[in-house]
Amino acid sequence: MPEAGTSQANGGSGFSGRPILRIGLALMIGLVGALLANLANMPLPFLLGPLMLCGLAAVSGIGIAPLPYGREAGQIVVGLAIGLRFVPEVAIATAKLIPVMILATVLIMSATTIAAFMLERLGGVDRKTAFFATSAAGLAEMAVVANQKNADSETVAVVHLVRVTVIVTTIPFLVTIFGSDGGIATTPITFASEAIALVALLVTAAIAALAVSRFKIPNSWLFVPALIGAVVAGFGFGPFAVPPMFLTVAQILIGTWIGCRFRRQILARLPRVTISAVATTAFLIAAAAAIAGLLTLITDLSFTTSLLAVAPAGVTEMVLTATAMHLDAATVTAFQIMRIAIVMTTIPITLKGFELLSRRIDGKIL
Repeated sequence: MPEAGTSQANGGSGFSGRPILRIGLALMIGLVGALLANLANMPLPFLLGPLMLCGLAAVSGIGIAPLPYGREAGQIVVGLAIGLRFVPEVAIATAKLIPVMILATVLIMSATTIAAFMLERLGGVDRKTAFFATSAAGLAEMAVVANQKNADSETVAVVHLVRVTVIVTTIPFLVTIFGSDGGIATTPITFASEAIALVALLVTAAIAALAVSRFKIPNSWLFVPALIGAVVAGFGFGPFAVPPMFLTVAQILIGTWIGCRFRRQILARLPRVTISAVATTAFLIAAAAAIAGLLTLITDLSFTTSLLAVAPAGVTEMVLTATAMHLDAATVTAFQIMRIAIVMTTIPITLKGFELLSRRIDGKIL
């Protein structure tokens, strides 16, 4: 799978060798998808519309490519917007939930372990590949680690892409249908009154994220701007708020990028794996719902907020859903960050544990 920011075609020959036209076509399709989804009153229309229409175009063989660093630009905007919500009282309330975040992460990791055994059986892949394919972390990071550990990185990438796409296109509908508006709204602030400060923050966040990304830290394009925004808000500067139009453009860029990731050749070559990925994702959504139910019993969090907080999908997409539903996006962000941090830092240990469990089950050595 191409890495973020590449302009590799998705199989169409109409614009072969002309990346600018492929990128322009993708952005145009993404914009049309956003407008259609908005007219249809779809949840998260500016994210899901481009994702669905670009994904359909990609698997149909139309040569499209994502805007280089388009997803990263979108993540910078979203990350800064969420970080600016971490005023002192919010930061304190979030910090008190750290033990619950760790518990939720352990439970999600247990669910992904079960999903790995399911994927091995249903998809016919080796267990090491199944382990990395179901780990609740980023697509790119898991594909790289899988390759280093001699697992099938292409299968890992396909399963992660399917999981993220299914969850991103399912959870918003579920929380919209069964959830309720959280009532947490940001105070509108005229962009003109703080344009210079916001542009400076966005530029600073982009430079810092670019610098940190060289260290291969997962989701640095989202986390670093969020940290900068949290520092600014925590020290009482502002109040600042990212304009809604910026968030709309960010969602279109992110949705278009995810849609462009689909490649007809790979999905056609791995149909059993693709179908198995959908099945294991359904299990993970059910597991996340059960964990969310537990969180509502032991905390003051609503079920909808808890579900978005523990859903093993893209951090950016879950945070955007929380924002659209006026839920506690700061808490959702903190839970998601905690999960990815624990998963990524414990991969060597959890892999060994998975190997031992595998041997205990049937003596099979990975």
